[in-house]
Amino acid sequence: LVHGQLDDLDEGTSYLVIGTDRYEYDCGCGDNFEVCLTEKSGFLLAVSQSLSAVSISSTSMWNRLYEVIRDCNIVIDNMDEEGTELANSTMAAAYAMRGVAYYELMRNFCEAPRSGEFDSQPGLPLVTVFDMEARPVRSSLQATVNLIESDFKQSIARHCEDDLYRFTEDVVKGYLARLYFWTEQWEQALPLCDELLERHPLLDIDNFKARMSEPYKLNGNKLIMTYRVNTSNSSFIYTSMMNSLQYRPVSTRFLNSFAQGEDTTDVRYAMAVNRKRRLQKPMFCGMRAAEMQLIKAEALCHLQRNDEALAALNELRSHRIKSCQPLTLQTLPAVPASEYIKVDCTGAPLTPLLANILVERRKELFMEGDRLWELKRNGTPEFWTAYNGRKYTTLSYQYTRPIPEREIRINPGIVQNTGYVELRDN
Repeated sequence: LVHGQLDDLDEGTSYLVIGTDRYEYDCGCGDNFEVCLTEKSGFLLAVSQSLSAVSISSTSMWNRLYEVIRDCNIVIDNMDEEGTELANSTMAAAYAMRGVAYYELMRNFCEAPRSGEFDSQPGLPLVTVFDMEARPVRSSLQATVNLIESDFKQSIARHCEDDLYRFTEDVVKGYLARLYFWTEQWEQALPLCDELLERHPLLDIDNFKARMSEPYKLNGNKLIMTYRVNTSNSSFIYTSMMNSLQYRPVSTRFLNSFAQGEDTTDVRYAMAVNRKRRLQKPMFCGMRAAEMQLIKAEALCHLQRNDEALAALNELRSHRIKSCQPLTLQTLPAVPASEYIKVDCTGAPLTPLLANILVERRKELFMEGDRLWELKRNGTPEFWTAYNGRKYTTLSYQYTRPIPEREIRINPGIVQNTGYVELRDN
């Protein structure tokens, strides 16, 4: 059961580390590409989060992730063997995968966390044992977060270092840092980031460029990835997606992230796009240690440790920009007026420091499936785009996908997400 799920991960067909629909988040659901300028050959590309949220992919995601949870529950409940390396690694992977499955379900099907309201916000139906007759209703968001945290800690406690199981101790610590980041637990995220960055330091410009040009290799400071097994099927899917993305130009909003001449000095610009605004950067589906640097910078900023946050930001920039001059609190560029994100995750207006941290995150994690979550996390801004003579508006509630209708028919006790009941009734 465990290795079956890991095989799907390696081949890019798993929703644990999202592979096959990763392009949808960056290309159609955010603001990194110009939907309105899509060429005719790109008609199959996603157009808007408002359409993606109610597409069949939402139901597939829900079903596939709960299938992972089912398999992990069977392993956890029935592993009689103890004290061997095989049993230890298997259990570590099972707890990790169950935690990751719930984490991905939470980000997709629960609203963005609101500090102080976790107990009243709807979470997920939680299943921790294999029971064909169980019909759990939605827990609170706090209960969901608690289970994910517990699963990650259960996995970490087993200290799995065998890469065969993919979810090694460092990988799971990265996911735990992501959980704390998503739920605004800044103090808890910081030590995990420091620990991982000590073992997986930032790459210099040349090494970063070389490693990111090799999409099928787990190298550099990559912690986990999908498309790790370059089969004919995975290669076809990957190549098809990258070819499709050539029909939609990169947005000017993304290009404007490279201000003050950084389009010639920042290695990420030339890696991302060519002169025709066509995508250059290979899609990466996984987790890199550089993400921990961005989590660290933002956590420090929210804790009002601005000097340390700025130092973390400058450290990342020095590893990406040639002859980079350190920013100071006095010389930070102003909050970009054209950005959709106007407030932070607490609802407060962006400060220049936090705005620049978000800009670096946008540049660093471009084509890594992050942008949609940044929009959802920071105010769920509403915006529209045009395509093929029609206007498509992403409303705030559409950042959260609807619970599949089949689940509610089977279990009427499950409450649908805000917006979708009204939509159905109308």
